Amino acid sequence: MFVLAAFSFAGCDTEDEPIPAFLKLDEFVVQATNPNVHGSVSSKVSHAKVFFRDLNTGETHALGVLPLPGTYPVLLEGDYEVNIDPVIKANGNSLSAVIYPFYERYTAVVNLVANEDTEVSPTTRYVDNASFEFVEGFENGVHIFSDDRDENPLTFIERSDLDVFEGNYSGHVHLDTANNTFVVSSISPFTLSVSEQGKIFMEVNYKTGVPLEFGVIAVDAQGVEEPNYAFYVFEKEDWNKIYFDLTELIASANTDRFYILIRGILPFDGGEFTKTEADVWLDNVKLVHF
Repeated sequence: MFVLAAFSFAGCDTEDEPIPAFLKLDEFVVQATNPNVHGSVSSKVSHAKVFFRDLNTGETHALGVLPLPGTYPVLLEGDYEVNIDPVIKANGNSLSAVIYPFYERYTAVVNLVANEDTEVSPTTRYVDNASFEFVEGFENGVHIFSDDRDENPLTFIERSDLDVFEGNYSGHVHLDTANNTFVVSSISPFTLSVSEQGKIFMEVNYKTGVPLEFGVIAVDAQGVEEPNYAFYVFEKEDWNKIYFDLTELIASANTDRFYILIRGILPFDGGEFTKTEADVWLDNVKLVHF
């Protein structure tokens, strides 16, 4: 639940009500610092967590978690330091709105004037200690998700320039009633440990005509593989961005070796397919941790 806190004021009819200043917040923009390392700066920062700090006393005033963009009343006047943290919907869930740990906080000094708008256009970038296990933009010949696990050579992720999110290529899968399922994984496992790496997220740009499942294959010391489809996304006609929080999924496994796993199935109901064909598009898949 988002809390617009803030500076609530209870007054009497005989007292003058304070006149608020207004904070006009634009959407966050992620700035590129080293594209060869972090890849795309596409983002979906849906909210901002905002607080002000008095430059003279150091006292802080929380405004809350606010949808972006928007204009919000503030019962403060004068010069203040505004601090804005980028908030994302982890796993696409509105109930899992969290500060994205790999984006920097935005800080600026603003002058708040009663009954006037103060516009702030927050920017952020990846924190310096973010570590990228991989960044897959499907621009090169062999991509990370070349391990076809559904035993059907006709359902695999190919590089395509027919519907590109960014760059020259995106990953593409075409499904029909004869080839109705695809399952792919990363071509090699990754060593992941919450105790060593802290938060672990996977970012994905996607556009899909079928529901998709994302997860991991845990590999134990004997080489036994256990797939776990932990995340589900619905069909999406337009390109969308999502941030999967893998932290608990990785922490709950009794191993530190994982393949990244993706599955899509042509939808059916009552034993019949509800569509005869569909396409899946992926881009800018990133595995990031500390």
